[in-house]
Amino acid sequence: MVPLSPAVCGDYMRKMELDPLILRWKKTTRALKIHEQHYGKYITDILERRTDAELALFKDPVEAAAFFCLVDVVMRTTDKNSPGLSSSLPITRQRPIIADMPSR
Repeated sequence: MVPLSPAVCGDYMRKMELDPLILRWKKTTRALKIHEQHYGKYITDILERRTDAELALFKDPVEAAAFFCLVDVVMRTTDKNSPGLSSSLPITRQRPIIADMPSR
């Protein structure tokens, strides 16, 4: 069993435990190519909006970060009122992926 961080209050994670991860990801964002940096900023913005109550069921900051980033992707792709992923986050990949291929 992995020992819990001293910052853990009881058995649940708090926002302050996510802050070091956000800071690392912000530094990593600055290392990205200039045209890719807005992607990293978008992800760290998602995480900065989280509250202690939203993080209460997590013990691992990386798991919490992955969960909330994936929730954002799902919300943006399934919400009929959402402009989708391409509005503020243009896709810059060079080759199509399997999901882009027409189904037969």
